[in-house]
Amino acid sequence: MKNRILDHWGMKILSLTIAIIIWIIVANVDDYKTTKQITGIEIEFINGNAITEKNKVYEVPEGTTIDVVVKGRRKLVEGLNNSDFKAVADLSKMSVTNAVTVEVSAVNSVVARDVTISYTNNAVVIAVEDKIEKQLPITVRVNSQVADGMAIRNKTATPNLITVKGAESVVNTIASVVLDVDVSGATHSLSLQGSPVFVDGNGNEIDSSKFEYDVDQVEAFVEILPTKELTVRMKTSGEPREGYAIASLDYQPTTIQVVGDGSDLAKVEEIVIDDIDVEDLYKDTETSVNILDYLPEGITLADDNSEIMIKIIMEKIEEKTLIIENDDINIVGKKTGYSYSFTAADKHTLKVQGLEEKLKSLKIANLIPSIDVSGYEPGVYIFTVNLKELEGIKISQEITVELEIAQMEE
Repeated sequence: MKNRILDHWGMKILSLTIAIIIWIIVANVDDYKTTKQITGIEIEFINGNAITEKNKVYEVPEGTTIDVVVKGRRKLVEGLNNSDFKAVADLSKMSVTNAVTVEVSAVNSVVARDVTISYTNNAVVIAVEDKIEKQLPITVRVNSQVADGMAIRNKTATPNLITVKGAESVVNTIASVVLDVDVSGATHSLSLQGSPVFVDGNGNEIDSSKFEYDVDQVEAFVEILPTKELTVRMKTSGEPREGYAIASLDYQPTTIQVVGDGSDLAKVEEIVIDDIDVEDLYKDTETSVNILDYLPEGITLADDNSEIMIKIIMEKIEEKTLIIENDDINIVGKKTGYSYSFTAADKHTLKVQGLEEKLKSLKIANLIPSIDVSGYEPGVYIFTVNLKELEGIKISQEITVELEIAQMEE
């Protein structure tokens, strides 16, 4: 019996060996080596202080992920995804061209031991700039309308300055900082709060996450008061050059809308600009004034247009001769029982000067010639004829008449 067992021992060893070989072959066939692409592994950037300590800022490109190819046993590789790997870019090791190498490793030690990782591009280029600081004013921006008959006189922000720090190329695009407020239908002054808005030169809002700033909340005070429409009048100062006169004085606007307390508005009905200089002027002139210089205390404009445009038209003075007859002269202040009669010439020559347009239509009747005999007793007297002053008409001579006053017989 013993000999029979020993006789088959070699066969048993051979069978076992064959079985092991077959098992290894089957196992290898069932779990062969394979490769797989793993995409979208988020890159973690570390040691950024290596850049910021040099008073610089950096910005990583959008979509900062990396794709890799892993190789290993099929059963292990097929179950892997991007969460099984970590990608790290050490900014302290950035090259002179601002390129940073990305190191990818497996999170699990078993995976790390059994797979190999490869990639075609494992470098990321970082944008690095000088960091600058700017202090900018904060203004209140109103995009709605207050109630009819009301207007905004003043808008203030508290604080009124904000400090911005960031990349030079970004900070320099900030043209203004505003606080937007809604005053729709408001009938009284308002205090409002909000966040600052950063605006570029084209009026577009800038993403504030790209820089740092020291003010998160701004308070706005909007002063809202009643309005009133006032007439604008013009007066000149000085005399034009001899032989010339002002043909017309045109200006726009002729009325303005002002804002103020009700008590201040009640005191004013018009704004007079009384210092338009025409000294030695002889040719047409255009000029302008700032209406703000003429507003009384407590009154301001309801809008931002403070300029009054003025056009002065000059013309050469012409001369015209008029004939005044005694019958044209009104005798004022006659006394009952007295007679009044002219004793000298019936006609008198009067030379007047003025602009051609005014002289064309000028008649003696427009001058209303008259003498005043109030209080005079019978006798012969010399009177100067009174003539009405007309705008744009210059009378440089006197007309005298001789008048006899007599007491009538009863």
